[in-house]
Amino acid sequence: MANHCFEGYGSTPSCRQAAHRCLLILALLALAPAALRAQPVPALRDISVATKGTTGTITLLFNSTVKTVVLAAKGNGLAQVRLKPVRAARAALNSAIPRGGVRSVAAHIERGNVLVANTIFNREVLTLTVIARDSRQVVVQARLGKPLAADRTGRSLQTRRGAAEGTTHAVTGKAAGRALPARTATHDTDAAATAPMRRAWSLSTIVIDAGHGGKDPGALGIDDVQEKDVTLAVALALRDQVRARMPGVKVVMTRDDDRFIELYRRGQIANERGGKLFISIHCNSMPEKPHPASGFECYILRPGKSDDAASVAALENSVIRYEADQGKYPSRSAENTILASMAQSAFVRYSDKLAHEIRRAMRGRTGIPDRGVHQAGFYVLVGASMPGVLVEIGYLSNRKDSKVLNSRKGREKIARSIAEGIRNYERGYSASLAR
Repeated sequence: MANHCFEGYGSTPSCRQAAHRCLLILALLALAPAALRAQPVPALRDISVATKGTTGTITLLFNSTVKTVVLAAKGNGLAQVRLKPVRAARAALNSAIPRGGVRSVAAHIERGNVLVANTIFNREVLTLTVIARDSRQVVVQARLGKPLAADRTGRSLQTRRGAAEGTTHAVTGKAAGRALPARTATHDTDAAATAPMRRAWSLSTIVIDAGHGGKDPGALGIDDVQEKDVTLAVALALRDQVRARMPGVKVVMTRDDDRFIELYRRGQIANERGGKLFISIHCNSMPEKPHPASGFECYILRPGKSDDAASVAALENSVIRYEADQGKYPSRSAENTILASMAQSAFVRYSDKLAHEIRRAMRGRTGIPDRGVHQAGFYVLVGASMPGVLVEIGYLSNRKDSKVLNSRKGREKIARSIAEGIRNYERGYSASLAR
């Protein structure tokens, strides 16, 4: 019908309508490339890699959907993920932390908008599969095989020689390319050779933040125990422990008595006093008391990966109801807004390392179960331009946890454990500056 109209045969209304539809389709097709070009390029937020047995998981977080994902399982444990189009800041490219089962993680941008993420596992990579892909993330699962051989230094042959050579389809699906050498992510100051530079980056000041205070009681536990009282007692004990274990390090308290401090002001205090680490102490609680939920948790500032983490963040963020000016905070219903422009993003990998050191030190020593390290959007961590961890030291709504939290002996154990975690983190961090 449409062809007849264009050839001059059609003069009926139906023929003219068909012609109009064809012209409209052609116009839309002509405009489509421009519309696609006008869409913003997805930005990388961070990369994380984890292993469990013979399964590896590579998670890449973005602020919008990535169009093209290409996977390549290469020799000597190399898993390569290529995504297009993507833009990425240096902090996001270096955000991954190699953990157990992972030798190195490195990412870079090539040809302007192609993200190349190279992960080297301790085991042979058999297959790679995209198991989740939406507007916020791309999750790749690696099926791992036999362990890789290591040289006398304990490094894999892959690490010494760089990425194994091989061919894979480029992002366009037409040209073949060569795997790029995997590079271990390092801190910007690792190459600093001068003593003044090392001093500038040293952990000279640690900021301890006792959650809540004053007109903000925080969570209420069994027998109406107030969170603000427990957090202050633990924070003061932690201050004394850090001073004893780390002579010469200055300790700054956001509050050392029962006063109300706005969430945004806590980060300001940390920045104004030249803080290099920020530790915020809190307690959990459930509405129903007593409640079986029990345990301590460490949180870092990233997009929450579970409903439980989001709930904890929402509870802690609700403190702003006590503040006169709430307009300075992003919407609580859009956690990603918090993460879009925060200075904390540059410190994610160090916050993660600190959280795991604190968790390792607290585990089995406080009488409170371990609930792991989690991610969520806490306002109190947003403003502090330094690595930061929020520690939920236990549940005031649980009888066993509450017994530990309300005893001087229990609070001392918690403070000693957190201080030990900070000290262990400091040892590794100082060693990296010396290299």
